[in-house]
This record gives sequence, C-alpha cells and structure tokens, in this order.
Amino acid sequence: MAQVNFYTLSNKNSEARLQFACRLIEKAYSLGHKVYVHAESAEQARTLDELLWQFSPSSFVPHGLAATESSDTEAVIIGDSLPDASHKDVLINLGQEACEAHGQFTRINEIITGDEDSLQQGRRRYRFYQDQGYQTDTFKL
Repeated sequence: MAQVNFYTLSNKNSEARLQFACRLIEKAYSLGHKVYVHAESAEQARTLDELLWQFSPSSFVPHGLAATESSDTEAVIIGDSLPDASHKDVLINLGQEACEAHGQFTRINEIITGDEDSLQQGRRRYRFYQDQGYQTDTFKL
C-alpha cells in the first residue's frame, strides 16, 4: 500500500505550489524514482514543464509531457489525465481531487497551499486516503 504525504505550504500563491512541486520532483528523481505529475489542466502541465527547465540552474531533471511520443522513456512525466499503468512509482498530484489511479503508486504526494479552497480540497483528499486505508503523513512548510 502506498505512503501518502501531504505538504501544506503557508504561502497562498499557486506559483509557490509549482515551485515546491519542482523541488519535490527533483528530489524524487535524484533518488532514482520514476515520477508522474498529475496536473489539474493542460495549461498547468505546460507551465510546470517550462518551470522545470528553469527553476534550478545547477540541476537537470529529464521530463516530458504525457501527450508526447518521448514520454515513455522519461523519468518524469507531466500530464492532466490519468496515468497509464506503466507509472507505478511516485505520484505528485496537483489536481483538485484524489487521483483515481492512486492504487498503482508506491508513494503519493499532495501539495496544498494556504488558501481556503486548497485547504478544503486537501481535507477532502486526506479523508479519502484515510478511508482507503492509506498511511498519511502531513508536513507543514
């Protein structure tokens, strides 16, 4: 069963959420994990794709968008739809709801900002994972 981590940011800015996602992606990649990032929209997926190229001049995270042909070979895939069954390692969920494919991952990461909507969505996802029997940890940043 997957480990579910909730990262609650004090910042209410959605840009801070994407910046933290980049840090989390970089960390998971550096530990040898394959990562699927579930974006809430195609626009957010493209924004995160661009941000990963720029966010840290001292690192390189090979990644691709799920809609491209090279996505099968990338260690990090960003998409706005459910991942295919080949993604079985780490999920970073930026969507508004719990990922329906949660059962195929060994680690699930949820990033919550300090605004009320994000907190409410995070609470719903937390209850969902608890009801499914997942072990959950929360980190306030």
